[in-house]
Amino acid sequence: MLTKPFSGAGYLLQGIKLISRPGIRRFVVVPLLVNIFVFTAAIYAGIAQFDGLIRLLDSKLPAWLGWLDWLLWPVFALLMLVVVFYTFGLVANLIASPFNNLLAEKVELMLTGQPLQQENDYRRLVAELIPTLIDELKKILYAALLAIPFLFLLLVPVAGPLLWFLYTAWILAVQYSDYPMGNHGLKFREIRQRLGEHRALSLGFGAASAGLGMVPILNFILMPSAVAGATAMWLRELKPASNYQGPHQSRVATRHVLLTVDHLSGRINGEILAGRLQGQPLEQVSTDELLALLTTYYQTDADSAEALEVYLSQVRDCVFQRPPPQQRSETTARPELSAMDGMEARAILGINPEDDEDAIRTAHRRLIQRLHPDRGGSDYLASKVNEAKAVLTGSESRRSAGEPRRASGRA
Repeated sequence: MLTKPFSGAGYLLQGIKLISRPGIRRFVVVPLLVNIFVFTAAIYAGIAQFDGLIRLLDSKLPAWLGWLDWLLWPVFALLMLVVVFYTFGLVANLIASPFNNLLAEKVELMLTGQPLQQENDYRRLVAELIPTLIDELKKILYAALLAIPFLFLLLVPVAGPLLWFLYTAWILAVQYSDYPMGNHGLKFREIRQRLGEHRALSLGFGAASAGLGMVPILNFILMPSAVAGATAMWLRELKPASNYQGPHQSRVATRHVLLTVDHLSGRINGEILAGRLQGQPLEQVSTDELLALLTTYYQTDADSAEALEVYLSQVRDCVFQRPPPQQRSETTARPELSAMDGMEARAILGINPEDDEDAIRTAHRRLIQRLHPDRGGSDYLASKVNEAKAVLTGSESRRSAGEPRRASGRA
């Protein structure tokens, strides 16, 4: 629970990295340039109007008050900086809102390898126009009404400003999560409900967004970073399994451990396949018991040790001390099994027996994008995915893709 706010803040950092990637930058640069143009034009118009006011004052005031020009111009410049600082984010959101749904869609495509399954875009846009406008009005009304008690609480020393910051964090989490969730048809009430079920995570994300918004210059990238980060948070934390686009799931089995990896969310789960805890889902086994199993696997089953390391590090955030090589098992993890066959390879890539080579390469690319060690993934799982692709794209393995395994096991 205590780590959830930090995890939420981490998704904003992921968003900052994501918007720098090719294919995503244009959804950041275009609205940013539009905003810079709008603010430049507004500042220019403001300067022209203020200069006219100064000239009018000079014509009305006595000459000895000419020194007021030197006082009023710095005051005006400071006022313009304050106005730009506090209104840029609001105006940027309004101008860039048409881009944000596209940005969320492109980030999801990058993270999952699968485009959103949406047909008849024009008809869908027309059909959803009124409901979308109603949802936008609901968001504005919700934020305004919710702000009322927090505005009164601002009068309370220390606690008041802290509560206002939490209010801001919640509103920002709702605002930026609306884009990826809205792409999947969730309405405003459903979005609030989903975020409320993960309140600590959501407030951590919103608090980081509010903090970034207070930093001059960096607040210019808040909106696209938050949209990208909210998309990653939706896919990996908030999106329920029942809503995944398709049944794609990878299964990697060793003698003692089965790992399952969902292609869209990246969630890793699994099961104990042998031993005292046989049949137990990994999520139902305590961390201490899993660490005890890991110690045993280090000595008896190197492959199962690697698989369990993946789960403990990726899901339980465990940091463990590996024993020196001489104390680890050097035997293969599944001596009773032959080399990876087509059935196991397809289970790892999460594809059907009838899928062609294009589907194999698409599944491989999608999984490697998620599981590569450079992106916070796992050497072990990435090597399995690469091996599965090699097996299925080799002519010899293709002929045996449907052959059963020569020993019992689960993949």
